[in-house]
Amino acid sequence: MKYLSCRYIEHGMDFEHTRLETCCFTCHSGGGKITLKNEYAGETIDWKALFELKNKYRKMHREGNIMPNCIGCVFLEEKDWDDEDYINFLQFNYWVLCNSKCTYCYEVQNKKMFDKIKPYNSVPVVKEMIEKNILRPGGEVSFGGGEPTIAPEFEELIKLLTASGFQNMRIHSSGIKYSPAIAEAIKKGVLNIVISIDAGCEKTYKKIKRVNAYKKVLENMKKYAEANTEYYGLMTSKYILIPNVNDNRREIDSWIESVREIGGKWLALDIEDVWYKTNRSTISSYYLDLINYVTDKVNFYNMKVELYDRARGLKEGKNRI
Repeated sequence: MKYLSCRYIEHGMDFEHTRLETCCFTCHSGGGKITLKNEYAGETIDWKALFELKNKYRKMHREGNIMPNCIGCVFLEEKDWDDEDYINFLQFNYWVLCNSKCTYCYEVQNKKMFDKIKPYNSVPVVKEMIEKNILRPGGEVSFGGGEPTIAPEFEELIKLLTASGFQNMRIHSSGIKYSPAIAEAIKKGVLNIVISIDAGCEKTYKKIKRVNAYKKVLENMKKYAEANTEYYGLMTSKYILIPNVNDNRREIDSWIESVREIGGKWLALDIEDVWYKTNRSTISSYYLDLINYVTDKVNFYNMKVELYDRARGLKEGKNRI
């Protein structure tokens, strides 16, 4: 049946710090954060109850009643959705530890709260999902943070998902720790690592990240870019625009040049989350000009740039409430 919905409402699940949700996107006017299960810490899931709740949300969309949390989301699309119960868009965002201290990070800004959260292991649940054919290849698996590469179960998770036939995995990482499992998945053409370097020089990097690891990150980016040249865009260098810190053409030019020098071909652009949400209805055209500047420059170099949902929303005029 053809109707307006999204892949995450239909077939998505997100492991968060203490909850299960449909997705992790919050920058649109609706705010996201649609709950599938509260107070979750890695235990066995009642799949019947979970899909009953998902079907309630899906039914609303079939009837033309968009979930209030979904209003304004760039992922809404009208298409012929199926009515089966399975997950093929899976997100992991439950890690709280990190090897960076980014100024814009919500965990850093709420350190006392996140220090109280106990980590859990998702591997047993993922194995169950695969065994019961609940988790199916064909969609996307993504990893956020904290920093996923320092989680004890991370390497096992990547190997498990790779062996299960997933060909579209995405890791959001600081890039400080090199991962053999990521490199191996890149060689097979099934994984894209997105490294938020957010700077074009060591000084700006240290100001944002508050760790001295700029050169190490560039080294690891180069290793991932060289893992297999047969596939395009499996190492992405991400740049989050932070007002009055790195939101200028000089820093952006240095960033693009540094990626070119290590053999990178794919870039990603985003806007700092808290500032964006606070100013979404009054954002200056200066930031749209910066987005267009990056797009034009990478096209000139025959590279590619992906606009994340905040930057994409601004470019498409969907940033206003």
